[in-house]
Amino acid sequence: KPDANLLDQLKKSAVGALDGSYQVISGSGGQWFGFFGFSRVLAKDGFCVNPEITIEALIEPFRCADESEAKIICTEIMMRGESKTLRYLGEELRGHEKSYILIDGPIIDPPLYKDPDYISFRASTIKFCINGGISVIGFVKRIVGSGFIKFLKSTFEERLDLSPFFNDADLLSGLLYMTFSRLRCQVYTKPVNLFEFLDKNDPMYTVYSLYSQYGFNIYHSYYKPALRSRVYRIELASASKLTDDELKSRIKEVLSLICYVWTLPGMNEPLPILLAHEKCNIRQGAAEKLYYEIITRSLTEEEAHLWLS
Repeated sequence: KPDANLLDQLKKSAVGALDGSYQVISGSGGQWFGFFGFSRVLAKDGFCVNPEITIEALIEPFRCADESEAKIICTEIMMRGESKTLRYLGEELRGHEKSYILIDGPIIDPPLYKDPDYISFRASTIKFCINGGISVIGFVKRIVGSGFIKFLKSTFEERLDLSPFFNDADLLSGLLYMTFSRLRCQVYTKPVNLFEFLDKNDPMYTVYSLYSQYGFNIYHSYYKPALRSRVYRIELASASKLTDDELKSRIKEVLSLICYVWTLPGMNEPLPILLAHEKCNIRQGAAEKLYYEIITRSLTEEEAHLWLS
């Protein structure tokens, strides 16, 4: 457990969180409707159980061939909206002595999206936050890929047989469970800069290299808060390359904020992340009801126009 002085400091630190979601509804003749929700949670004065919550919604009509293409379009719109929400939070928190922004998801998101305009906007937004003294943290709930296995292979070479493990989730779920059982406290892995261990043929390498051109690094650590909990990935953006001691100190600070300040008893995820996720969530039924109201109103207005013309 961190020392009392650090905890007191973290409890007084300003914290923000953000998330976005969407539902897509099919119309007729290739017309689709995307329903988007964006939420930002803000606790300017430090820890509290009722932080300020702002919700924004968007309805976007578009044309495409099928549902898979519609979902791709909606994901791109949602991620641009989340990047704007990150900018709003950065502007709100800029000027505080020490503050943090928690993103529900990875910092580089989507991890394989290579649009230069989008990368430029998201990267400049992250840099804007970092330069304003704001720590940008990604809280990733679904572990995909095998980046940590690649790190272990490059570090231990032939001394470690990892062939039985298909991906990071396969390895870490058992490894951190056994470690937690032995230590009886929250556990996390050594933080690493994943970009340093990615193969150049890996599709993620190209995307990470595009972000790295903007002068910041993304460090990852895998974290298990309870024996029966899932494994989470904690990400930290830094404007400079950190030494091992600096990285260890920063990750300890971030995990202390998440685990000992904002994760309430009986929960595995920090309160700002839970609130941001819940408040932005658009239910399928609600999206369908809005869609039918839009169609009904448009038909009513068309009938009125025909009657009066």
